[in-house]
Amino acid sequence: MTARTLAGLLAARAETHADAIALRCRVAGDEWRERSWAAYWDGARRAAAGLWARGVRPGDHLLMLVTDVESAVLTLFGAWSIGAVPIQVGLPFRLGDVAGFIAQLEDTAARLDARALVLSRALAPFAPTSASLPVHVAEEVVESEPAEGLPHPDQFAADTALIQLTSGSTGSPRGVVLTHERLLRHLQCMSRVLPSRADSVAVSWLPLHHDMGLIGGLLFPFYNGFTANMMSPLDFRGRPLVWLEAMAKFRATICAAPPSAYAMLLRLAPKAIAAGYDLSAWECAMIGAEPIAPELLRRFADAFAPANFRAEAFFPVYGLAEATVAVSFPRLLAPARVVRIDRLTLERDGVAAPSDGPHALELVGVGRPIPETKVRVVDAAGEPLPDRRVGEIRVCASTLMRGYYKDPAATEEALAEGWLRTGDLGFVDRGELFITGRLKDIIIRGGLNLIPTVIEDIAGAVDGVRPGGVGAVGVREPELETEVVYLVVETRLEGQDQKDLRERLDAALQLRGVTVDRIALVAPGALPKTTSGKLRRREIAAALGRGEAL
Repeated sequence: MTARTLAGLLAARAETHADAIALRCRVAGDEWRERSWAAYWDGARRAAAGLWARGVRPGDHLLMLVTDVESAVLTLFGAWSIGAVPIQVGLPFRLGDVAGFIAQLEDTAARLDARALVLSRALAPFAPTSASLPVHVAEEVVESEPAEGLPHPDQFAADTALIQLTSGSTGSPRGVVLTHERLLRHLQCMSRVLPSRADSVAVSWLPLHHDMGLIGGLLFPFYNGFTANMMSPLDFRGRPLVWLEAMAKFRATICAAPPSAYAMLLRLAPKAIAAGYDLSAWECAMIGAEPIAPELLRRFADAFAPANFRAEAFFPVYGLAEATVAVSFPRLLAPARVVRIDRLTLERDGVAAPSDGPHALELVGVGRPIPETKVRVVDAAGEPLPDRRVGEIRVCASTLMRGYYKDPAATEEALAEGWLRTGDLGFVDRGELFITGRLKDIIIRGGLNLIPTVIEDIAGAVDGVRPGGVGAVGVREPELETEVVYLVVETRLEGQDQKDLRERLDAALQLRGVTVDRIALVAPGALPKTTSGKLRRREIAAALGRGEAL
């Protein structure tokens, strides 16, 4: 009998491949703890028994904030084993008040009808004391003794698997409802276009509350039966080089990360090379979740060529939580496709016209739709556009979300006659998708549609700018009847050094034919970001519009 849920698949693997290594988790220091498929299932059964003993039942929503990666994985599968619905949240990218953040989770739990909150042991002292939201410690849950008589996971195949919170640009992200059936089907579709081998090995440090981390980092290798080496995102934040250390140690073939993470490693290339890291096994360097700059791919490939990294290993992708995760994939080990287009024609007319001019804009292709997924680009009226015309990207797939939890109005707005309105802008050329920006982030200045990431990429390469600390936004000025362009840059420089930085920024922008109206230099960490590190551009623009300092 074919497994109908991921927990059911785990139970089956425990019988058929009991001793094969399924999971490694980085624990204290540089120690890695291995689990075979049998031990993996045993850990999930213990977590299931622990949750059951604490009153969790099929259909119960379970809010999870678990920073210990091993406990997080086992609690997740324990919840699925008894038909509970996990809702994973993460600590904000920069957080000063842990107790305050955890206290507000009571409101989040009420909004999502969560019956309990699971916390890591390290966070338990900050837990709310309200009797309305029971709190369970993940490390204690997974240490429970297995229990007899628990339901078989596959009886919940038609039910909700999880509620995935969107990254969002507000404090109340929407809950994307995904079923077990669609989740398994989506993994099957991904696997058809990104095949794995018997010797495939994955590494991931991405947070499990993010769709790329959960499905790309953990569930894709799980579904395909090869070893996943999991770290906490706190490991990466504390020592970014631990990522490449693990890739080399385990001869890993696949790993996913956003562009900002690859950029962070550039300055560490000399250390990685000096340490003798060999990245020759890496054949799928998945990159997505943020705009992808062609120059970043070139710089990374050049920097790590001495460590045997292959440029063709880059695997630029596009996806979003509402589509489960993946929308389009390229071909494995095919060189990334880059097009050069006229920036002015794009901004003025919405046409991606080829250009070899000095101010041409380069864009990276993110592949073609995965199986059982269709993509079209439409104008403001929803009418399909021809190739190389920029419009909103819409997606139709057999694995789209069921809807937003308890938000029928938002669901109806997002799903138009079976097509998901992504809010992303792009175009198709020869069947391949290219992303140009977010509809809500576009800056409209003097009749031109300016793309924030173009400005941010130029500024981000200037010496003195903090990596990942650049935001470009438009702020409406009624007197001018248009938006003015603000460039907000994080830097540690002070005094005369700041003045010099402004001049370097002006020069870099002018060299590329880009004009901004105002440059604001702010302290490191001032730019607001989501829990996954994405810029909250609307929040930045709103603060600037009110005349507030960031």
